[in-house]
Amino acid sequence: MKILVAIDGSDCSMKALEFLSERPWKQDDEFMVLTVVEPIPAEFGLGHLPAPTGQIEDKLYDECAQISGKGAAQLTNSLPNNKVEAKVSAGPVADTIVQTAESWGAALIICGSHGRKGFRHFILGSVAEEILKNANCSVEVVKGKQAVKADEPNEAAEEMTKKKEGFASA
Repeated sequence: MKILVAIDGSDCSMKALEFLSERPWKQDDEFMVLTVVEPIPAEFGLGHLPAPTGQIEDKLYDECAQISGKGAAQLTNSLPNNKVEAKVSAGPVADTIVQTAESWGAALIICGSHGRKGFRHFILGSVAEEILKNANCSVEVVKGKQAVKADEPNEAAEEMTKKKEGFASA
């Protein structure tokens, strides 16, 4: 089976890599760690900058290559019997992930539930949601928060219990 792992360097996408590393896989399963370089939209005021042609894009590409290379190395270390490749593509993030998965023949896309925050998230929308809507293969979205085991103390739950007890006794 071919599994595409989309990462962007955020904590959530790195959790997706960790999650992937902890699962059992067959020896013939193949992995592609993909990072996407987003084009800089000229309508957001960057088109007037007198930067040398390609310099900004080259820097973004290098940054993405480091992210995917680091992710592929991490996956190779945890899954030494599987084929792992790193790839960087350019384009709209969700569309590029879906198109790469289709052209590579991926049976599964794994990504984090969110990566960007604030204004960039508002402008771009949810990448994970777009992948879910448009992919022709299975998609697994890994949340950034870790589940709490039943036998582990949960500080938030304990705090709520204290508040409820205080409310009931008042």
